[in-house]
Amino acid sequence: MQQQYVITFAGADRTGLVETLADLVKVHGGDWQRSELARLDGAFAGAILVHLSTEGFTTLKCAIEDTGTADLVVQITPSVSQPQLEPNLHLSLTGPNRPGIVYEITHELAELEVNILHFTSRVESAAWSGEPLFMAHIEAYAPAHLEVDALRERLDVIEDKMTLEIDIESR
Repeated sequence: MQQQYVITFAGADRTGLVETLADLVKVHGGDWQRSELARLDGAFAGAILVHLSTEGFTTLKCAIEDTGTADLVVQITPSVSQPQLEPNLHLSLTGPNRPGIVYEITHELAELEVNILHFTSRVESAAWSGEPLFMAHIEAYAPAHLEVDALRERLDVIEDKMTLEIDIESR
């Protein structure tokens, strides 16, 4: 029986890491369907959605454990089927970097039952001052009952408190 599984991994970045995982998936009869992979500083991490038979899952799991090294952590778990959510809310944040920005924003979104679908962030040097500048982009799914004005009011408080610029686009 075919099923979807999610492989998550993190470890020291090195040439051939993705190829090794792709080979393991292929050898065990898996179909690599979707992935999000990224280099973060000296580490490489990701999540891969694969279609695989039950037998393939068992042998792939053993092969991953056998191939594992001290600097690579890999997990494979059955995918939980849920309805597909399309982003209907996009947020862009920019401001001086400081601890707590991600918590403040994600806390408000969770309170309003907004589901984060994709989140990216980085810190760069501001062009005009060289100071650390925090930037983030969030794609989310907001429930139909959420008024964008209510979200805007709550995020305005964070904007003022943390000296951020938060742009909201709803669809």
